[in-house]
Amino acid sequence: MSTSDAGQLPTPVLEIQDLHYGFPTRSLFEGLCLSVDPGESVAITGPSGSGKSTLLSLVLRLIKPSAGRIRVAGTDVTELRRAQVARIRSESIGTVFQFGELIPELSPRDNVALAALLSRSDRRDSFQRAQRLLDELGVPEAATTQELSGGEHQRTAVARALINSPALLLADEPTGALDPDTAERTAELLFSLPRRNKCGLLLVTHDSRIAARADRILRVESRALVPAGERETVA
Repeated sequence: MSTSDAGQLPTPVLEIQDLHYGFPTRSLFEGLCLSVDPGESVAITGPSGSGKSTLLSLVLRLIKPSAGRIRVAGTDVTELRRAQVARIRSESIGTVFQFGELIPELSPRDNVALAALLSRSDRRDSFQRAQRLLDELGVPEAATTQELSGGEHQRTAVARALINSPALLLADEPTGALDPDTAERTAELLFSLPRRNKCGLLLVTHDSRIAARADRILRVESRALVPAGERETVA
């Protein structure tokens, strides 16, 4: 856990300050703020269309805010150029989506190693680390990811997200396509990662049972984030 001086608070892996974003006919966020520390898990909830997934897209800089600052592992990504953003995504952010987003024709090991190879890691080391992660997460060997069960598919996606030792994990409805038992096991794995890997986890979900596992639960409310259970008064 990184600190600027001994005894001080850890440096957040994600800082969002006074974030504004919207469309010509609709504002999604106005002055949104969020901080996630290493070893911490935060769940984001809210109704469909409230902007939960959009918030992750802003952190990934797939889209750009109209105002505000986003810092990932201490780096302000708001004004970075495309190549610089790609480097931050590769080195500091791991992502897990609802359907895994794996390449179906590749094996689990190839899918995981590819993320390391794209960050210019050594080929032999990339495949060794990929296999080690898959073994740790209990993913069986397979010729293609099409042979995997839903839970094995998501564990492969988690391995891919971890291969470059990211400071921040982003998960967008990672259990939404799984049956209840597999969803619970996948959630247990995801929420064990922050403390085990000293990373931050920001997870978007509509499932209150999954959100309840997080250290903090925040809800998108009135274009901002408020603690779950509280309602922000609109002036």
